[in-house]
Amino acid sequence: MVWNTSGYETVAAVQANAGTVDVYLADFKYADPLLAVRYSKAPDYPDATLAALGEMVRQTGAPEFDEVDGDPRLVRGTVVRHLMLPGALEDSKRVVRLVHERFGDDVLLSLMNQYTPVLADAAAAGDERAAAALHRCPELARRVPDEDYERLLDYADALGVEDYFWQEGGAAEESFIPPFDLTGV
Repeated sequence: MVWNTSGYETVAAVQANAGTVDVYLADFKYADPLLAVRYSKAPDYPDATLAALGEMVRQTGAPEFDEVDGDPRLVRGTVVRHLMLPGALEDSKRVVRLVHERFGDDVLLSLMNQYTPVLADAAAAGDERAAAALHRCPELARRVPDEDYERLLDYADALGVEDYFWQEGGAAEESFIPPFDLTGV
């Protein structure tokens, strides 16, 4: 059983999964409470997420793999995903440092550069909520610069993070965005 989560969970909610979930696929969006307020109206996001991640790792332990058709498959463990946001390189570095210092090799880290700025298109199409969000957070109208993403990967390497997932070119395309129209559900 794989549980895909934003990471913003109560420890009690994660504890309720004990014995059921084999792999946690959890986001860690921001280390800075000010960014958490700005983008998610959740000032406790960093602390709540770290506490939830701690319980996930306690339940699953270090990553365990088996093999299917010659390829490794994760069968137990916690993957912590971090989507880098434009203009937030220092926060991304802080996320990597916090996860690495707290959990070390007990988690798999996935550093993503696929942020796709759709607010400008939606605002231009007349979406008032998108226009308001774009006005409040204009930095979200651009992609993450390749140089910033490379700096984040270099930082992870310098910290001693030995094994992590990263993305190579072309990940920030609208073709990667699902339709969110319940197709296939």
